[in-house]
Amino acid sequence: MELDHKSNADLNASSLSLKNDMVDAPDGTDVVEYENGKPTSADTEFTLDMQGERANVELSSLPKSKKDVLLLCFCMSMFIDGAGVSASLLMTAEVARELNIGVGDQAWILGTYAIAFASTLLLAGRLADLYSPSKVYSIGFVGIAIFNLIISFLNDKYSFFILRSISALAAVLTIPSSINMIVQMYPDPEEQTKKLSLFGVAGALSDTVAMILAGLFLLASWKWYFRFVTILVTPFAILAWIYMPPTKAVASSLSGRDKIKRLDLVGVLLLLSALVLFILGFTQAESKGWSFAIFVAPFLVSLVMFGIFVIWELKLDEGMGLLPKKIWSFPNIFQLIFMALSINLWFNTTQLRLTTYFQDVLGISPVITGIKILPMGITALITGGLTHPFPFLVLRPKIVLPLCTVMCLIGSLLFAFCDGGAGANYWKYVFPGLVIGTAGGIIAYISANTCIIQAFPISYAGISGSFANVVFQVGGVIGVAIQAGLLNTGDGTLEDWTGSRNSYFFAGAVIIASGLVMLFTFREKREVVTKEEV
Repeated sequence: MELDHKSNADLNASSLSLKNDMVDAPDGTDVVEYENGKPTSADTEFTLDMQGERANVELSSLPKSKKDVLLLCFCMSMFIDGAGVSASLLMTAEVARELNIGVGDQAWILGTYAIAFASTLLLAGRLADLYSPSKVYSIGFVGIAIFNLIISFLNDKYSFFILRSISALAAVLTIPSSINMIVQMYPDPEEQTKKLSLFGVAGALSDTVAMILAGLFLLASWKWYFRFVTILVTPFAILAWIYMPPTKAVASSLSGRDKIKRLDLVGVLLLLSALVLFILGFTQAESKGWSFAIFVAPFLVSLVMFGIFVIWELKLDEGMGLLPKKIWSFPNIFQLIFMALSINLWFNTTQLRLTTYFQDVLGISPVITGIKILPMGITALITGGLTHPFPFLVLRPKIVLPLCTVMCLIGSLLFAFCDGGAGANYWKYVFPGLVIGTAGGIIAYISANTCIIQAFPISYAGISGSFANVVFQVGGVIGVAIQAGLLNTGDGTLEDWTGSRNSYFFAGAVIIASGLVMLFTFREKREVVTKEEV
């Protein structure tokens, strides 16, 4: 992979070789220091990397058939987690009607899940790194089945909100633990890239396929969607339990007390508070407006909390915080974050506005709405699948990602001039926009996700996936909120497409800006890692 950093496997091997040289140094200047039989904090990351290599050997030695079954289970959990958000978009009206949820509270049908999921991603990633990822995954996967079944029998809105939040906490455990074990199962950089690409495709497919499934189940009751999730998850949970070996954590040799210290509970609370307030503010702005205190106050406080979190993390020793101490110096990390924010912003604004307009203005049923959006899912499946036989689509982001953003821009412009996609305008504008935009968007999504994950050392394998997903979630929340604000730039009626057109101009501008940043600032030249740098 021609990036500024070596692959995780290469870098860990280099670290191991160089550190062994340091231990054996005859002059004693570079000897690793130990205190009470444990390395000092300066060598924490190296120690965790060695432990990660040992766990790596266990998972990478599994037979191919077992690896394939486990990868299928991991992809299924990724699909279900993403579906928890996209299906809610389609079911909001029916859930609100049956549970007597007022218009002002309908945002919480999605918000309770989204906020709980996004705000605990990094904690779940740290748990997967410090404790057995197989146990973390199993607890989360079984939890998804149990809580979705309970939700399907609820008739009270407050119980629904609480159980949706708890189900999100179970779902969030499966993402970083899955990524952790995929990275360990496939230590070869090229093979790892292919498998992470498939994992990303599963998440992208959930956006459209889940909406179709939700639309079908709405013909009977929204409750049957949650029962279906339980029916679907249960056999995969059993398969994972049977085929998954007792996987060691990358920090398996640490004591329980040391693991708790490395959870960085102060950092967890700071980030949790910041993300909850940030998402809460933008969620409320969508329905209340940008000038209301319900947006301004949480948004400003969240910025302060983010600042405090960053300062806190910088003061901690390496290996003791939620994020690697040197994360902000990782090659190309800012460009990748901007791309991840932009691509999910593009997907969320594209999908949400079209589906709501189809139903609220054109009077199209949820099932037909899902079918009209289906080209996104089919295109994502086909195009995303191409990243497996053609890994250069992921391995050459400086060239590929700018081209992908041009395709997304074309899609945005087609949506902008579709006037809602009624009649022939669907085939003239919406359909080609869905195909062209999604083809570029899915490759950009997979590439950004994979590059962020592989930028982290193996000792932070779980955190890497969590970090990428937090960035995606934040981008989506910002995009939907700004789109809602731009809808008022027209005459204020549901039928007017002027505000929607402006929102697609905005999404197109953001995505093409991220492509230009990648084109002119992304550095592909491989850096040489010297002994002094390690």
